[in-house]
Amino acid sequence: MANDDFARGLIPLNTNGHGTVNNHYYLATTVTDIAIGMPLRLVDGRVQRSLSTGMVPTIGVAIGFSKNRGGSNELAPWLDVSGLTSDDWYVQVADDPDQEFFIQEDTGGTALTGTAPSYFVQMLMQTTSIDTVSGITRGEIDASTALANTSGLLQILRLHDYVNSDGTQNAVGDYAKWVVRLGHHAKAAGAIEAV
Repeated sequence: MANDDFARGLIPLNTNGHGTVNNHYYLATTVTDIAIGMPLRLVDGRVQRSLSTGMVPTIGVAIGFSKNRGGSNELAPWLDVSGLTSDDWYVQVADDPDQEFFIQEDTGGTALTGTAPSYFVQMLMQTTSIDTVSGITRGEIDASTALANTSGLLQILRLHDYVNSDGTQNAVGDYAKWVVRLGHHAKAAGAIEAV
């Protein structure tokens, strides 16, 4: 059977042993809307949506939002920045450089194969990049960008052991789920700004 089609951006995998991922809170900029599963970068000590292509240092992935640092999620499941003032909202970010995520592959061009691990890829954002009901980004791996160099946003680690809704095992091909890491993590590069 075919792999499930469920574009939902980057989903954290490994935990710290207590069922949670290592994370920190960062003030949001008023530049771009932010959704769960979206890669983020630091600009002047605040997070905003990262470019989905290139070698931009990325600080982590959005996993929640709070009116005050460490507080509860007190708004819609995505952060609409149009009404924010400069110090309104914090974004909870999975920002450990060793954090692994899973993400689905798109259907454009030639599908990735078993030789994809270690390749770097770009992230493709669907036309409407945020599902405003669930608050999840509609990002996927852009399979056509897979290269055996370090020019992509994400590095493929392995095929995920995901089980599809029909009970079949995730397989290479359209909508395959892959385990990835951020290819150019700001903390790993030593370029982190203090928060």
